[in-house]
Amino acid sequence: MRQNLPVTEQELFLDPRSPIVTKTDLKGRICYANPAFVEISGFTEAELIGQPHNIVRHPDMPAVAFLDLWNTIKRGQPWQGLVKNRAKNGAFYWVEAYVTPLSENGQHIGYMSVRSTPARDKVRGAELLYRAINAGQASFPSTAQTTTPSWLMLQLVIFSVTLLAGGISILLLPNSWQQGALLLAFLLGCLATLGLQQRVRATLLAANAALLRFGEGNFKEMVAVQGPRECADLRQRLETTRINLRAILADVVSASASIGQEADNIGRQAATLQERASDESNDIAHIAAALEQLTVSVSEIADTTRTGSDHASTARQLVQQGSAHMQHTLQSTDSMLAAIGEVRATLEQLNGAVTRIGSISQLIGDVADQTNLLALNAAIEAARAGEHGRGFAVVADEVRKLAERTSHSTREIGDSIGQVRQHTDAALSSIDHASQVTRQASELIGATSSSLVQIDQASLGVANSAQDVASMLVQQSRASTEVAHNMEKVSAITENNAHNVAQTAQAAGELMGTTKALKQLVAHFEKSL
Repeated sequence: MRQNLPVTEQELFLDPRSPIVTKTDLKGRICYANPAFVEISGFTEAELIGQPHNIVRHPDMPAVAFLDLWNTIKRGQPWQGLVKNRAKNGAFYWVEAYVTPLSENGQHIGYMSVRSTPARDKVRGAELLYRAINAGQASFPSTAQTTTPSWLMLQLVIFSVTLLAGGISILLLPNSWQQGALLLAFLLGCLATLGLQQRVRATLLAANAALLRFGEGNFKEMVAVQGPRECADLRQRLETTRINLRAILADVVSASASIGQEADNIGRQAATLQERASDESNDIAHIAAALEQLTVSVSEIADTTRTGSDHASTARQLVQQGSAHMQHTLQSTDSMLAAIGEVRATLEQLNGAVTRIGSISQLIGDVADQTNLLALNAAIEAARAGEHGRGFAVVADEVRKLAERTSHSTREIGDSIGQVRQHTDAALSSIDHASQVTRQASELIGATSSSLVQIDQASLGVANSAQDVASMLVQQSRASTEVAHNMEKVSAITENNAHNVAQTAQAAGELMGTTKALKQLVAHFEKSL
């Protein structure tokens, strides 16, 4: 026997107004489980469907109880008894089970079990009995009905034979005592017939009362199974009908309540969806307008970017021209530096020549001074010679005058050489300054040329980037246009959804009306479940 463990001492209680209903195939696999069974068992419907019904068997249940159940229902008879079941979490719950065979076109196709809340005194009795059975101290009482002779048919046969015998006796028997005996038998047959009539009448009255209760929606009172076999079978079928109808109506009541709640939820959700659909429609309209503005802005930005790209290209051309001019200027500056170098070399050569001239002029001055001194000495000697030295004195005086002029000229040459040297030094200083300035200018021109090259590269990058941006903006404009078209489609879909939601809300309202009508229809049944 299957052992479902673990178990706990926690007891669950079935709602008296919601019987458990399950259906199985001929092998006991669950085909249907109503919400009440799903709720109390703790299993999901997916976990139950297709599983053996003993998935909820409790270890405290004797195996002979289920053996008796199977023996009974396989005979086509209903089985009734108390069962202790195990929930998924290990808790337990007691039910009063009523299991009946299911037939279709005269063939057994499975079994249906209707389980309701048992009375507590029955639960206590079942606990004691099952504990004793498990301890080997008691046996399980069989519930299967044995096939017994039909007392109804037997009594009808006796009555018919009695009538026949009575009629024949009156015609054939000559003795009065024999006729009296047969008359007594006839009277006994009549009494038996009256008893049979009372039993049949009691069964019909019970059936009529049960059907009357069913019509009033009262399914609480059990139908007592008693009387001859035919009467007991009729009562048993009425009891089965009562239990099944009670379970079906309980499910209908539960389903109508659930449908009402779901319809109410659907109505509220539909109203919420209507509000959201309206908000979404407005949002989509705003988005579409924003996208249209974005498309216009993107187009304007694309035009501006293209203009910027053109300006960048023009700036690049100007930079390239300026770079070429700077290269020419740099070359001219280099030529100027070379010319300044040549001029400086020439001035240095001139300064050297002037220096040499100064040296020669100094030498000439020294010779003139020496000549002047010699002329003075010659004049003195001529004066001493008297008349004889007069001619020599004239010559000496001329030589002296020539020496003085030479000395004077030498001094003027020295002054001129000094001025030339000053001018030459000034020219060299100016040339050095000009050379330094020219070098600085050359360096600045070189740096400017490098900057222009970088500007050219940057301008090229700006132009390329501007072209890329312009291209991307064109694509963005196309994408924005496409998105705007798609938003129009979304808007149409949203409007359609809003229409569908409105229809859903209307359907929910109609469902609510139907549910209210159904609840009113089964309201008097609900009180009697």
